[in-house]
Amino acid sequence: MKIEILYFDGCPNHKPAIELVHQVLRELAVSAEVVEVNVPDAATAESARFLGSPSIRIDGMDVEPAARTAREYALSCRTYTTEGRIGGLPSRDLIRQALKEASDSLVDRVPAPSSTSFAGCEPDPRSRLRAPSSMSHSFMMAGSVIAAIGASLCCTLPIIFALTGFSILGASAYFNTLRPYLLVVTFGLLGLAFYHAYRPLLQSACAPGTACSAPLNRRPTRIVLWLVTVLVVAMATFPYYSGPIAEFLLASGS
Repeated sequence: MKIEILYFDGCPNHKPAIELVHQVLRELAVSAEVVEVNVPDAATAESARFLGSPSIRIDGMDVEPAARTAREYALSCRTYTTEGRIGGLPSRDLIRQALKEASDSLVDRVPAPSSTSFAGCEPDPRSRLRAPSSMSHSFMMAGSVIAAIGASLCCTLPIIFALTGFSILGASAYFNTLRPYLLVVTFGLLGLAFYHAYRPLLQSACAPGTACSAPLNRRPTRIVLWLVTVLVVAMATFPYYSGPIAEFLLASGS
């Protein structure tokens, strides 16, 4: 909003009017451009529709509604009536109400948002290929865990079958032959997950003058990835510490 304070040199209420306007703006937390307009002579008073000093206009409208249709332009002091008393300054309520009217008028002039897309507001379609979805991360991490479990079956199956009393029938030896391949799959998927979780995102869609999509928050994905990594490493290295665990679980001699 633009606030004009019209005055002539020597007016005793010129400076108090400026202070009053700034006080009301601070009270309402409203931002506006405050301009002082000097009216030096009668000709300027006529052309500027000057109703007396000080006159306060907000976006071209006088703060006093009754004065907006007045035509008595003159190089003179102006008076305002506040609660039945005549003074040289408008009341705070009068300025507040005028600010509210101007604010409402600004809102009415703002066009409603359209459902159509505007140039620069539509994300670059290729940006969908730059950041993998959370589902991709989930598949990578889940695949890594499954492969790690498979790689550890050569040593977990004997313990499980021994605890349950069933015979393993060579399954342990079979999974032991698959272990190198499963470990490659395990750490390959885990490496892909780390690559996608930590690689820098391309910024070509954020060229000057175009709208950029909100940055992705990859922190939750990275936390889950590190937890999965701990689980995968524990499963993949299980054969190296499976002996003590088997002795502990089978201590009863079953």
